Amino acid sequence: MKTTICVLLCVFAIAGQGQKAKKSQPRVLNEPPHYYKAEAFIEMDEGNRMLYTSGLMDGFFASAFFGASEKTVTNLQSCTEDMDSKQVSAIITKYVKDHPETWHLPLSIEAYNALNTACPGGLKILN
Repeated sequence: MKTTICVLLCVFAIAGQGQKAKKSQPRVLNEPPHYYKAEAFIEMDEGNRMLYTSGLMDGFFASAFFGASEKTVTNLQSCTEDMDSKQVSAIITKYVKDHPETWHLPLSIEAYNALNTACPGGLKILN
């Protein structure tokens, strides 16, 4: 019985160390597949920008289903809870227009950057 308990404690200790090592590694974000480049957003009419923004925000909020932490999603939600799609769209539009050097990048990345700039304290990716 004592041997079994010792073995289990050793297994849990080793597993715990693996989790600590996993958490201390920096998170690397690769460029995601994308439908639009940032430049396309400013070429859209306002209705299409709002439609894109609504879908993007729904995707950001649903990202917990795909591995984003609840803390990250809650952080985004707390920043944008009083905003409608028109306001979020305006934030993205202003950011993209002010950064022509990034027009070749995915719109989703630049939308994140726009919200990260607009939200007090920025949007943190929290594990």
